[in-house]
Amino acid sequence: MKSVKNKRMENKKYKVNKDKCIGCGSCSLSCPEGTEMDTDGKAVVINSVKVEECGGVDLCPYGAIEEEEE
Repeated sequence: MKSVKNKRMENKKYKVNKDKCIGCGSCSLSCPEGTEMDTDGKAVVINSVKVEECGGVDLCPYGAIEEEEE
């Protein structure tokens, strides 16, 4: 049985606000299993659970990683 904390982490979804992303790549360096650089030169979330483990919205120093509304 999964803990309540793990269940909450699984329910969180993250996205990259492309307007705020400057393409620095710091998120993909800090959390390569959670984010990667897209073909447009901006970051993209590939695994929300990993992003949460790496720091969630605080992963991006420019505030480009946001929690998606359910």
